[in-house]
Amino acid sequence: MSSMAAENLKNTKQEEALLNTLIDKDLRETKPKRQGDVVIYEGLEDLTKEFTAVEINKLLKSLSTKGYLIEKSYDSAILCPRCNSLQISSRYRCPQCQSINIQKVQLVEHMICGFIDNRSKFETEEGLVCPKCKTVIGDFLSTQSKTQPDKSKAIRVIGSSFACDKCGSKFERPNVLHNCERCGSNFTYSEANYEKLPSYELTDKVEELAPRRFVLDALRRVEGLLTERGFSIDLQTKIKGKSGVEQSFDIVARKGNNVILLDASPWGNPNDLISLLGKKMDVDSKSVILLDLTGNPNLASLGKPYSITVLDGRDEKYKETLISLLEDAGKTEDDKRRSPLRWRRS
Repeated sequence: MSSMAAENLKNTKQEEALLNTLIDKDLRETKPKRQGDVVIYEGLEDLTKEFTAVEINKLLKSLSTKGYLIEKSYDSAILCPRCNSLQISSRYRCPQCQSINIQKVQLVEHMICGFIDNRSKFETEEGLVCPKCKTVIGDFLSTQSKTQPDKSKAIRVIGSSFACDKCGSKFERPNVLHNCERCGSNFTYSEANYEKLPSYELTDKVEELAPRRFVLDALRRVEGLLTERGFSIDLQTKIKGKSGVEQSFDIVARKGNNVILLDASPWGNPNDLISLLGKKMDVDSKSVILLDLTGNPNLASLGKPYSITVLDGRDEKYKETLISLLEDAGKTEDDKRRSPLRWRRS
């Protein structure tokens, strides 16, 4: 599917529900995890009340096709070819007689005396003991030469193979037999279903739709502060600029001759600041504010030269800053001249 075709596809209610869940939980990436007989995605557990795991996987793939998510290689899984279950165990079997009654044989060397034999010849009730020099070596895992401080107890595995207890065959590689714990089917690697389990990461395209819900929540809080201080509010409205073009703003607040213009930046994108600057130049207002919902520290410094106040929407102190700006906007020039220290900008 071409990117242009993907752009023109509309999202279903189910897809928007999934995207909203990712955004509300601030999940930039969701990874698969196995839970019983299904694969679920981190952060999307609540959606299993509405959708099956298979449906959620299809929604993720669909949103990836539409450009809202990036699919990344993460994991893979063996599934039963009969019932598609994830509850799979594996067994080794003899390539000659197909028996599962086989054992692993390790050839071990005692480093200090040079004795070499099967590991089973070293095993006693006291742990590993060298049959030649009678040194008590101890636990197998602690005796590897790289980690064993006592050189007299160091051993190394020279090689390993397998032996069949039924037919006596010896071999280096056993055949692998998978077993489904749900339906009991036995199958080989060539018969198994093998599926990728990708992770998914949000793209910048999510800005187009997902933020609107929590942006509106943030705008409602700002609206409350403005209303309490006597401002009349228009949400997501337009003002005709000097160029004759209608400019869109998330909030236009008016009180007497004071007009405050505010836009929200859902992802702290510098392009939101550039857009607001262009609108500011076209619309006459001394109070222009960008509410940054991500707390991007660079936006405040970028807005300062252009007299655009950037508020950090993640810091509750932004409300105090906004109130101070509103009080400032409500003062006349005579008031400011009478109280120069109070109104002087830092």
